[in-house]
Amino acid sequence: MIVHVDNPVGLSNRTSSAEQGEATRAAIIAATVELIAEVGWGHITLRGVAARAGVRHGVVGYHFRGKDDLLRQAAVTATRHVLAEPLALARQARSIHELYRGTVAWYSSGGLADPSVALLLEILRQGVRDPALREPIAAEMRAFRGALADLIGKGQRDDEVTARVRAGDVATLIAALLDGLLLHAIFDPDLDLQGTADALHLLLTEGEQ
Repeated sequence: MIVHVDNPVGLSNRTSSAEQGEATRAAIIAATVELIAEVGWGHITLRGVAARAGVRHGVVGYHFRGKDDLLRQAAVTATRHVLAEPLALARQARSIHELYRGTVAWYSSGGLADPSVALLLEILRQGVRDPALREPIAAEMRAFRGALADLIGKGQRDDEVTARVRAGDVATLIAALLDGLLLHAIFDPDLDLQGTADALHLLLTEGEQ
């Protein structure tokens, strides 16, 4: 017996409801991320998030188990989004020299004024206090260091980077250097970042000259 179902209304309605729920949840997450960057972690309220997302206050409570759950999920989502670009650049760069010079140039050309920088710093600050945030953030950091290590390994094989030190160890140093430079450049805008890029280039190539 063949049964024709020309218009599966029940399935369609369930699908539409699920999609609407996902869209609402995404809007709440996006609103929370915006507010973290604008007012800081400690000043977030569920009513403020609801107003920014354009939903009723109770809708936020339906999708998340309170403010802490919402903030953590928003922070993890934001961290993955913000760090996706540097990770992609690290994977696409032709050399470690190209990557760090490009990063330093971005710092110097006003990139530090990007709202994503303040957002990430706020999340990292909270991550020091909240163990639940540490592993998701650490996972993104490990992925970035891994991409750096691949670039450095390539440079070592091409005799462009000293091979006297393990690629993974150099990757950790460069990742920490770039993070540290970001903080120094934020608080000391007159810092000569180009000089640091030249110094790093010399350190990485000294053993191969």
